[in-house]
Amino acid sequence: MGLPMKDRTFVSTQLGGWPFLDDRHAPQRLLTAVACVRLTRRDGPSPAPPLEALAAVLAPAEALRIRALDLPQPPPTGRLCPTRHRAVHDALRLIAELVPAWSTLLNTLPVTYLPLPAAHAGSSASCFAWPQHILLADRAFTSSAILAEQVLHELCHQWLYLCEELVPVQRPGSLPRFTLPSGTAGRSPAEVLGAAHVTCALARLWPRLAVPAPVRDRRLARLDAYQRGCRALLTDTRPYLTTHGHALADRLLERSA
Repeated sequence: MGLPMKDRTFVSTQLGGWPFLDDRHAPQRLLTAVACVRLTRRDGPSPAPPLEALAAVLAPAEALRIRALDLPQPPPTGRLCPTRHRAVHDALRLIAELVPAWSTLLNTLPVTYLPLPAAHAGSSASCFAWPQHILLADRAFTSSAILAEQVLHELCHQWLYLCEELVPVQRPGSLPRFTLPSGTAGRSPAEVLGAAHVTCALARLWPRLAVPAPVRDRRLARLDAYQRGCRALLTDTRPYLTTHGHALADRLLERSA
């Protein structure tokens, strides 16, 4: 999948494009760059950090601790039972079989999976303040297709958060909030980009899932409607995006057209 010729940003030139959007994306290069940024934030500049130090800051617990230096929030808690951990592993394997180009994205990022509290309205959750932590509700385990969708959904967010550690996609300061096509309100410009990013990935996964045709058709129709809503929102977010945010928005519009 080619990149827009006008896009000469760091993500396109050094990382091969955006995760889950561009099959030329280089996940290992992104992880190395993020590890260097985290080490610098934690310990100060280092001319040649050892490999073990780079690996250490990519552990979910340490990633959470480093993020709390700038963005403290109570960390998520809880534990998935072994059966559900196996189900997540099976979901990752299924997605990799269906979209082999995503295999490295699915298997190289250390992620801690936790239960999502029952009071939460969604099926899954993650946030920038909790790097490499994904929360899954009971309803996410209803079927293999639903779990694959929710796992992919949150991994899209996690990899985009990694990009944002290097290159913010929205301008700093107080920014307006937007309502997503789902009706979820209070979302930042970066979160609008994130929602559109997830939808592009799901629209690639769902035609390949082994589900009854009516189920697939209904889900793809809803994803198409959501994509149309996101395209309109991306126009509204333009004044508040950085150069990288504009590049991502352009790529999302290209993929969802």
